[in-house]
Amino acid sequence: MTSHATRAESEIVVLVQSPEESSRELHRVARILDAGGDVDLPSRLVFATMDQLLGVLTPNRWKLIQTLHKAGPMSIRALAKLLERDYRGVHADIVKLMEYDLVTRNAAKRVFVPWDKITAEISAVSNETGEAA
Repeated sequence: MTSHATRAESEIVVLVQSPEESSRELHRVARILDAGGDVDLPSRLVFATMDQLLGVLTPNRWKLIQTLHKAGPMSIRALAKLLERDYRGVHADIVKLMEYDLVTRNAAKRVFVPWDKITAEISAVSNETGEAA
């Protein structure tokens, strides 16, 4: 991903999608681009399974994202104090969320959420045969 401003600037869509579905979507977009078309899609964070998504976006991490987005850029220590959590736990969560570009640092080394909107797309159907997830 590219560098971000110090406040949120756009949208990211978080979804559960099989590698096959992701590949089909990528090919569809590539065909449009190859034909000279324009594709205006939000950034995407794709997980292969719901378990993977929930392993990254735990309830504590989701609360951290919401709190940090509302409060704006701050140090991890200040965030831990605001969340009333241990510094080490908040630091570990920040490191994990940074791996997925859900949190980043600005030039002053303050962490922030670079998204105005985080949208989750979760299907009740796990595959094309219609088997329930």
